[in-house]
Amino acid sequence: MHLHYDLRGSGTPIVFIHGAAIDHDAMEQWFEPLFAGQMHTRLYIDLPGMGATPPLPPAQTDSDHVLAAIAETVTAVLGDQSFDVVGYSYGGYLALALAYQEPTRVQRLFLVCPTLTGIRGERHVAEHRIIQSAPIAVAAANADYFANYHKVTVVQNPQTWQAFQTQVIPGIRRTNLDALHQLHRDHGTHYRLSFEDQLKATNFAQPITLLSGRHDVTIGYTDHEAFMAHQVNGTFGLFANAGHNLPIDQYPMMAAYFTQFLRES
Repeated sequence: MHLHYDLRGSGTPIVFIHGAAIDHDAMEQWFEPLFAGQMHTRLYIDLPGMGATPPLPPAQTDSDHVLAAIAETVTAVLGDQSFDVVGYSYGGYLALALAYQEPTRVQRLFLVCPTLTGIRGERHVAEHRIIQSAPIAVAAANADYFANYHKVTVVQNPQTWQAFQTQVIPGIRRTNLDALHQLHRDHGTHYRLSFEDQLKATNFAQPITLLSGRHDVTIGYTDHEAFMAHQVNGTFGLFANAGHNLPIDQYPMMAAYFTQFLRES
């Protein structure tokens, strides 16, 4: 299966993999402004059932098949070129899996709040914290999504609510919820990669930058700490005032790490 994608620029390739229930547009909004003067090919993909990519058949709706579709699409677009991978949340999980399966092609990884444990009940999640600097006016058009914002966002103010509305909500609206529920069926056993245990135990040769929010109620951060402790080429950033919406909670700090990541390419 070939995934829908947006291809930009020229130069050293970077593949961007978004999280569940959003699409490539969020990744473009977060990362494209940081490429001024940079020579990189940017491949932004839409995962199955999200954005403009249709769902996989129900029997194939699992992370192993999603990963295979990513690998097929990347090869179709980039040929045999090596590349870096940027992944957010579920996309970070898939990015690590791609590096595990193709260690000679994947050169470096930049991961933001990546999933490491597919089954939600086995994760060590953090307690939520809210820092609110100003009252937030919620327009009726997006009121149904405010609970999602409130649950996962740490820095809550009109600016981050506006960012959530422009960067996240459009992707949620374009997500096929039936396909998403199918991915999470059977308590996450299909979301979980079949080789997750080996993945988490791997000492990657590739440089890895991993950013985590101390108040991430979706993924947590302690599993990230344990994983990065045995990554000899790992850079770990734990952000005090951030949760799973780290790109919205602390965008300038994330941008600084990514800019350094680009400098080292």
